[in-house]
Amino acid sequence: MKPPVNPSISKSLSATTRKLMALMAVPFFESCGSAEKRVPSIDIFGSYFPAWLISLAAGIVLTVVAGGVARIIDVRPSGLWGFLLSVSLILIFSISVWFCFFAR
Repeated sequence: MKPPVNPSISKSLSATTRKLMALMAVPFFESCGSAEKRVPSIDIFGSYFPAWLISLAAGIVLTVVAGGVARIIDVRPSGLWGFLLSVSLILIFSISVWFCFFAR
């Protein structure tokens, strides 16, 4: 059997824990807005595209180009290492494009 729990202590502890967690989350919400208070979107043919989508597409294209170059010079790994290399290159190229063109 469990010992009896005082409900007033558990409620106050729960409320205190919730308040503490909310206070710890406040600094992270500050970074949700940019200094210019706008969404990073680009107008392409009258339609707004998110900048991260353009960066991802550029990262995939650059990874395909790098894979073609690696195939030409015969240094392309296969299997799991090839997959991990491709994913890593997509991330590296996408973040690089983001920083070069969209970060301020």
